[in-house]
Amino acid sequence: MHSRSIAVLFSLAVALCASASPVARGCVDCAPNVARSSARGRVQLSRRQDNKNNNQKKQGGGKKGGNNNGEDQANSGKDQSKGNNGQVGIRERPERRQCWGNFANDGQKPPVAGQTASSTSTNNYINFCALTLPGVPLTNGEQKEGGSCNQTPMGLIPKKSNMPSTKFNFPRNGDVINANVPFNASLNIRNFETGVFTNAEKTYFAAPQRLNKDGNIIGHTHIVIETLDALNQITPTDPTKFFFFKGVDAKPVAQTFFEALALVSAGVPRGAYRMCTINTSANHAPVVGPIAQHGSFDDCVYFTAK
Repeated sequence: MHSRSIAVLFSLAVALCASASPVARGCVDCAPNVARSSARGRVQLSRRQDNKNNNQKKQGGGKKGGNNNGEDQANSGKDQSKGNNGQVGIRERPERRQCWGNFANDGQKPPVAGQTASSTSTNNYINFCALTLPGVPLTNGEQKEGGSCNQTPMGLIPKKSNMPSTKFNFPRNGDVINANVPFNASLNIRNFETGVFTNAEKTYFAAPQRLNKDGNIIGHTHIVIETLDALNQITPTDPTKFFFFKGVDAKPVAQTFFEALALVSAGVPRGAYRMCTINTSANHAPVVGPIAQHGSFDDCVYFTAK
């Protein structure tokens, strides 16, 4: 087959693949660079094929072909310099401007007393981690105790009417239970598809929040019990220390709300306790709602064991 025909067919195949790929559509970090590289590759391949044909037709045309190759290298260098600028790339894709919209607005026009100006971006915060606090490692799906930077978007946010809610059924606030006796911590949950969790060692914060067909957040809840000095303790607790922690793998049933259970197999010693929920998406990030003013998605109760 003629080399020019091969180039045309190859370009058509690459174009069809790009149109079918999710990288070519929507708000995807780094997608502009990928798409631009693909387009540049098609152009350069076509030019190289043309140059090859010219050289085959004209043995004395090497100088012209060399000039074309030099032009390709210059253009490639220009494109690479654009791609390496994390603050500019996405502006070259007008269809993606929906990604950043108000991201360029710091919220202070006009200024509001006591309100802090927001950080801004005109490229959907692409390369945020590379440009903020250099040297901080990427989260990369891992739980990094020394801190990290995570570039995963928040994801799908539910309607106001689909915000999750939880309430402890047992122990209830102020209850006195028997010390060192096993019990089921019981939690009532609404508007939340629980029992869905990914590998916390490899996919921590690694994917956006998702919704089910009913518009509820997909994820799971945890029950954590902390020891207190007294029920009226006002000193903040240490989050690194807890008595009991359990991810609840129960899935919801078709009803207004459902009960999730976590067995505290040895009970708790005598003392005062705080028991709270931690509601998260499938990849363990705290659940996110659509409005700022809302009731707590989590619940806490205080109880005593005697």
